[in-house]
Amino acid sequence: MTAQVHGRRWTRRGRGALAAGAAAATMGAAIFAALPVSGSLAATRSQAAGQRHLVSVPFQRAQLSVPGNWFVESPNGFMCTDGREGLIFAGLKPRFPKNVGCHRLPASFAWIIPGSHVAPAHRKPTLVIAGFGVYRLPSAKKSVLYLVPKLGVRIGAHGPKARQILSTLRQSPLGAVLASGPADRVPASWGRHDFGGVKFASPRNWHTEHENVWETCGTGVDAGSLALINAKKPPIPIPCPAPLPIAKDLTAVPGLTVVTGKFAAQSVAESFRHCLVRNGARICLSAETGAGGFGSEALVLSVSRPQHHAKTFILLGLSGTGAQARAIFDSIRTP
Repeated sequence: MTAQVHGRRWTRRGRGALAAGAAAATMGAAIFAALPVSGSLAATRSQAAGQRHLVSVPFQRAQLSVPGNWFVESPNGFMCTDGREGLIFAGLKPRFPKNVGCHRLPASFAWIIPGSHVAPAHRKPTLVIAGFGVYRLPSAKKSVLYLVPKLGVRIGAHGPKARQILSTLRQSPLGAVLASGPADRVPASWGRHDFGGVKFASPRNWHTEHENVWETCGTGVDAGSLALINAKKPPIPIPCPAPLPIAKDLTAVPGLTVVTGKFAAQSVAESFRHCLVRNGARICLSAETGAGGFGSEALVLSVSRPQHHAKTFILLGLSGTGAQARAIFDSIRTP
């Protein structure tokens, strides 16, 4: 198997260099070779467990659940396989770029790509999945393709379990966070915080950490952690190997990281678009929002007062249904 993974500056903290999603501070694309899967009994059992355990793979406001050992193909990284591993394409049509040397697709694969928000005229939904009307579209042999207008995507799958995979369609945590409607009420048991000129709430039982520098090979979102970083020093440029894009290793965790200080913008190193003003705060989403693959575990946003330059940035874990992340997002405001 061969792989090409585009570098990211941030990922989940505490997992070490082997699991870091940062390739290097220089941000080049990292190309590496992976050894074939071992034929040992232990490896066979591990592979079988990965096939049974389904994990959610999001793209924009939708997600599908696939076996945990499937590879995730996305604009941020892709993997060539020998045909034994399943694939899910998040934001890409189910094909490989011509210049990467990938020769064939496996027997089973799925995809989520942008689609129309307008339902086909004079047609009722083919069926309803998790409350979302889906419309069958023409597809290749052994493939099933649906349009999901309410989520603005097309979902497809190929292989003997195509319909089973498509039946796992759900709104992604990102979709829950950005959904229209009244703000979610902050639970009374949560704690309130004021850091970097931004007020917000988070579960009181999360572990709080204070740091003064961005750790290039690690900082992102930790499970059950609130990381408050006053970036007084430049980010540490540690080269880190990019991980294999395996679905179970890209699963989001609940957590929150807030970065402010002199080197905050340089540390986070994102461009921000799609701004809105709410609760007296100007909130801008990272240009990578909803891209799928690496980076889909967290929503990255900048926060400032209207008409001011952003000096504080937030990484919000997009786990579960997104309800907890939605409550945190709705609590963000400026003094």
